[in-house]
Formats: sequence, structure tokens, C-alpha cells
Amino acid sequence: MQSIIHRLGFIAVLITTVTAFDINANPLQHFDNETAAAEQAENTTKEASVQQVISSQQSSAESEAVITNINQADHTIDSQGLTEEDSHQVNGLLNQLHESAISADWETYFNLYHPDAIFIGTDATERWNMVQFRAYATPTKGWRYDLQARHLLQIGDIIVFDEQLFSPAYGISRGTGALIQTEQGWKIAQYHLSFPIPNDKAKRITSLIMQ
Repeated sequence: MQSIIHRLGFIAVLITTVTAFDINANPLQHFDNETAAAEQAENTTKEASVQQVISSQQSSAESEAVITNINQADHTIDSQGLTEEDSHQVNGLLNQLHESAISADWETYFNLYHPDAIFIGTDATERWNMVQFRAYATPTKGWRYDLQARHLLQIGDIIVFDEQLFSPAYGISRGTGALIQTEQGWKIAQYHLSFPIPNDKAKRITSLIMQ
């Protein structure tokens, strides 16, 4: 009988020891889980911060690129098929176009266009005849696009042109169009203003446009 009692006592002590170990082990396991979760959250935060810095640097780099060549002094101007007189007249006309837009001299500006001319703006909705374009432009204080390069090409009675411009608001811009000969001299039949998109940025820009 005494041997049985001793055995029962030993079993009771063993059970008590195991239970105490479980009680003490669970808080440690819980602590380990909390520590792991905290470390994971900290790593996630660090990764997000790194991505934000990279994005900020990329954005800053692109912003800096926009204002490059703002003070470019050398203008590349060439013409093919034009007489010297026509080249002088057309370059003067296009220069005057930009100068009158800066000063919002709309009478001079629109006198450089043919009455049936079309202006195509940077937005997909902006295809205007002269009545519509004048209604858009007249209330404004004008806009600034400085010449950086221009190419003229005469084919028969038509002169087509393309010019690289710089806008303090938008950076590098492009104007293309055509002029026709009239009794009053050369007049703009069409002008198309656009923003050239670098190939390595095209996917990102066009994805924003599709949103």
C-alpha cells in the first residue's frame, strides 16, 4: 500500500511539473510570435520607405530633365526647296506667331492663319477652327513657347514645318504644320502642338492617359 501511495505521489508531482512547463512555455511562444510579427512589419515599412525614396528620386530626375536647355542659345533652322525670300518670310511669320502669343496680341496672332485654318492642341479634344480657337485664346493672358529648332520643307505650293520648342510650363514641346500661299503671302493652314514622349517613358505615360 505504501508503495502505491509513493507511486501516486510521484505521478502527481510529474503532472504538476509538466503543467507548469506548459504554462511557462505558452507566454514565451506568444512573445516569439509577437516579435516575429513586429520584425515583419518593420521590414515591410523599410521596404515601403525605400520604394518611396526611389520613386521620389525618379520623379525628381524627370522634373530636372524637363527644365534642361531652357537657356539654349543656338537655334537649328534649315529649309529645303524654299527660296531665300520665302525662307525669310516663313521664319519671320512663325517667330511672330510665338511672340504675339507671349504678349496675348490676338489680332496679330490670328492674322497669321488662313481663315479656314485648323489648330490642333495637346488634348485629344482640341481640334479647333479659327472661330473656336479665337474663343479659347482671347480670354487668356497668352502662352510662351521658345524656339529651339525648326525645319521647313516646300513641296509645290505648300510648305510643311516642324519645330522644337521649349515651354517653361511643360518643357520640350513640338509644333508641326503647313502653310499655303495666298494673295497676302504665306498663311498657316494648320498648326499642331504636342508633347514628345521619350520611348523609355511611353508605357508609363500612356497608361496614365488610359486611366
